[in-house]
Amino acid sequence: MDVCVSIIVVTRNADFFQAGASVISDLQDALFDEVTIDSDWDVPLAAMPEPGPHYLKVRDRAMRFIKGGEDRISLHVVQAPSLPNAVDRLASVQRNPDVHHVGMAYVDYSGPYHAERLMAEIDRDLRDFYAALRERRMTAFETPSSTAVFQPQQPLPYQVHPLNFIRCVLPNDPDILRAQLLCLWMDFYELSLVNRRIRAGDRAEPTSALADLIGDFLDERTDRRWALQYYTGSLVSSLISAFETLADERGIPVLRGPSEHSLACGAMANWQLYEMPSVTIITSGMIDEFRGTLANLCEARARGFVICAEQKPAQWYAFQSTITPENDSREMLRARRIPYVYLDDPADLQRGVERALRLYDESLGPVFILATQQVLNVKAAEKTTDEAPSLPMPALPKPDESTLVPLVELINSGPSRLLLQPGRLRPDTMRLLVSIADRAGIALVDSIIHPGAVPTHLDGAPCPNHLGTLSVYGFSDAVYRFLHRDGRIAPRDSQALIFLGDKISQVVTPFTEAKLHRQFQIAQVINEPGLIAPFADIALVADPQEALLALESRLDVPPDLRAKRLAAIAAARDGHEDLSSCLPSLPMTPNYFFGTLGRLLTDMIEREGYDFTGLYDVGRCGVSAIRNLPKTRTGFSGWYGRALMGDAYMATLALARTCPTDLLTFAGDGARALVPDILPSLLENALSSGPRRDRTISIFVLSNSGLSAINSYQERILFNRTSRQMRVLNIATPESDRDMCGYRVVTRTIDLFDREAMHRALRTRGRINLFTVNLAHNNEGDGMSLAHVNGWQQHQQARPKPMRVAREGI
Repeated sequence: MDVCVSIIVVTRNADFFQAGASVISDLQDALFDEVTIDSDWDVPLAAMPEPGPHYLKVRDRAMRFIKGGEDRISLHVVQAPSLPNAVDRLASVQRNPDVHHVGMAYVDYSGPYHAERLMAEIDRDLRDFYAALRERRMTAFETPSSTAVFQPQQPLPYQVHPLNFIRCVLPNDPDILRAQLLCLWMDFYELSLVNRRIRAGDRAEPTSALADLIGDFLDERTDRRWALQYYTGSLVSSLISAFETLADERGIPVLRGPSEHSLACGAMANWQLYEMPSVTIITSGMIDEFRGTLANLCEARARGFVICAEQKPAQWYAFQSTITPENDSREMLRARRIPYVYLDDPADLQRGVERALRLYDESLGPVFILATQQVLNVKAAEKTTDEAPSLPMPALPKPDESTLVPLVELINSGPSRLLLQPGRLRPDTMRLLVSIADRAGIALVDSIIHPGAVPTHLDGAPCPNHLGTLSVYGFSDAVYRFLHRDGRIAPRDSQALIFLGDKISQVVTPFTEAKLHRQFQIAQVINEPGLIAPFADIALVADPQEALLALESRLDVPPDLRAKRLAAIAAARDGHEDLSSCLPSLPMTPNYFFGTLGRLLTDMIEREGYDFTGLYDVGRCGVSAIRNLPKTRTGFSGWYGRALMGDAYMATLALARTCPTDLLTFAGDGARALVPDILPSLLENALSSGPRRDRTISIFVLSNSGLSAINSYQERILFNRTSRQMRVLNIATPESDRDMCGYRVVTRTIDLFDREAMHRALRTRGRINLFTVNLAHNNEGDGMSLAHVNGWQQHQQARPKPMRVAREGI
């Protein structure tokens, strides 16, 4: 090997440069034919300090390795005060690029000029440096061992692995510095110069046929509105790199989290709120790590792909394989009715992907692609035709005229009380629904699984006809008053419930299936015939948007009927809330905290145009937040599907990147204890894609040291005392206020509600608020069950007559 290599030394410190020069001097006779130096200092190579024990040990080992070869290198050392200056100095010397290469780069950022430099900024500096070399056609080694950056020893608020360099702390001992500089050179020499698999200028970005096929399909289907998520592993690491390159070129968000489960939560949130599909990549053996959120994704018909590394079935008990003589994950996927393809033959890659694309369009949930390493390593797909197949977009089901008529008659001439609960709607569909409801006098409610499906506020003003929440938990007092007379459900012929765009699951009302069947007229609009409820009196199979468009053109509600309906809505709103929401006790009750926060948010929405997206975790406090806080748009609820504690908290990670508004997350201490801390992943995502300085992320952990929903069930329904099974031990969190990764991260404990401080915290841009809110446990209000609404605090009606109790022996 006879080449000319440049060493770059970026420093303003003569001692640092002299230490490196002494290393070169010691290696000159054994390795270098010629050494030239271009620096700001005249450093004689002979005038160096005596070597110490650390350096001597490293030098002896290095010499033995060098003498085993016959390499001769011409070395050109370039010193400059900055990376751009180094590029200019290199360019001033014209050399043959076939034999001259830019090799090792030593960057000294230990001085005060670079003291506050963030890891991500250094990564960007080095990317720009090597890009500038390529622009000037200077061939360089860009390997894991080719760049080292020295920084000062200082306490850091976080530690993160650099992407484009080796991080070193500048040692105080000159002997250790010289030993470290020699070790860095020898690593570069062995792994880059001597390594026959590496050539200078080799910087081909990783490619993948699977990434190209899936990426091109989603670009076409979504107009480049999809997200990439991954949790790394050895078999999928190259595929992830290829997908990352593709995503970077196309502006696709790349999201990470602390577990595979967190990725499933992010995919769920992005689909529920924005109909944004996800590509989720995980390694072998991790298919079960999605928890019940996988079932939620299927229930929500969330489109996307989950790519799992897998082994060949013929391999005897392969490491981490889910397909073995004893187990077969494909059986689990079939049992859960999850669409999948298994790819173990590279020659079948394209046909297999085409099967996956067709399954995607069937909208049965995320499509799993189980692929062996041989398939994952395919660099480019061989096209089976001149062009890739063009799969037609699936058509939306339109309403049938014969089944549309009963629904039109119900709205145009039906009872004086109509209440409609939508499922997940697109924003344009939601606005069409609000318009129709206003013209027809229909009361609107949301649910704990789709909070804000109809927001309380539109364009800064209260939404007409909105009565609150109807669900098994958290139903609003106004909704109760609307549907009941003197503590009983109103007569069947006087009112009707309309469910739009979702199955009528148990969670969406506090009424039993028998009561829904006997005591309500039920109309349902759903796009899948198999999801029609057995107790639905009117069933319309259609896409919600198509159904509303058809209804709008046929709307003809008499003015007097509309007036009666609007009067019923107004009467239902005229009532009293529970007293707990008015008393500032210590600890605060959930009723008081969320009632006070709700009033603040309402003022901010109506006076300042405040806009936010809410995330609501499973538990009493999540229910309280859904029920009592205003909403400007659809939020994400962990109650959807399996009601998994911690899902909404984990989904904050994905929405921190994709959500267009402020984020407000509400999680109880029980839910928070189930899942990992999201702050490190939140900040790592900010390092990679940049912090969102245009908005604020606020995470409220509601801490009352108990699993409150179960507590209320035991105490209020069964009249039992609490027990250890409901207890949660919380350790106080130290308060802090510091800058990290481009955000202002503020940790606070809230014992009393301070309106001005809360307003300031929510309105300060570029801030992450981590609030621990200390609350009491209580069983009053918040619609936790129908048993609550007749309590003395609600004062909905006169005291009921006492029940007769039989006593033995009397």
